[in-house]
Parts: sequence; C-alpha cells; structure tokens
Amino acid sequence: MQFGFNSDAKRGLRAENGAIAVEFALILPIVMLLVFGILDFGHYWYIGHMMSDASREGARYGTRFTGKLPGALSPSISNHVLVTNGYAGRLPSEPSPTVTPTGPAMTANVSNLAGKDLVVTVTATKTWWVLGSLIPGFDSSKLLTVATTMTCE
Repeated sequence: MQFGFNSDAKRGLRAENGAIAVEFALILPIVMLLVFGILDFGHYWYIGHMMSDASREGARYGTRFTGKLPGALSPSISNHVLVTNGYAGRLPSEPSPTVTPTGPAMTANVSNLAGKDLVVTVTATKTWWVLGSLIPGFDSSKLLTVATTMTCE
C-alpha cells in the first residue's frame, strides 16, 4: 500500500504554478487605480472642507472687526485667513488660494455696517494626482469655490 499523491494529482498541482502570478498581474492595476482614486478624492474632500472653514473664518473676522479695527478691510481679511490662521499651508499652493471679500458690507460706510452682509469667497485649484492622467476625459485640475455670507453686527 502506498500513501501520498499519485502521479495524476502531482501533475494537476504543477499545472497551476504560474496562475497566481498571472491573476495578481491582472488585478494589481485595478486595485492600484482604486486606492489612488480614493486618495485623490479624499484630498479633494479635504480641500473643500478647509476652504469652507477658511471662508467661515474670514466672514466671522470681517463681520466682527470690519470698521472697528483700523485697516480691517479686504487685505486684512485675506491676511487673517491665509497667514494668521494658516489656511494657506492647508490649501493647495499651486496656484495659491485667493480670498475675496465682497457684498454690501464692503461698500457701506463704517457707521452703518450693522445688518449689512459680508460675503467671503475662497478659491483654489485642485490638481488631480492620478485620475487626471489615467482617466480619459477627466480634467487634470478642478477649480473649487466656496462662499460664506454673514451679517455684520
């Protein structure tokens, strides 16, 4: 009596030696595209979230201090958002983000700002790392714009 594999079973195992390597080679590009796509969209979501925070911070600063502090108009709101609170380091740097305060509060007289709206718009460009170059028809960059409107106190 003989224990172990017979010759047919051994030949069946040897016939599948390279199958795992071939399957891995076929699946790897799809898995990598999926992983890098998740990273790209996660970065897109992060930028949108940071821009929303930056525009809210600029509007809050502008509605509380515009007209109460010397020089707290347009350049100071941008400076407060990008430099003081450091949003420039958290948003994409190429091309650099822009902060644009507009609305009735920016054109009103300092003495009658109460009740006037201030709109702070933050604009930045998201450059796709992987998806823009791999997927046909997918632009290599996307312009993101977030605006926040608050009423002056």
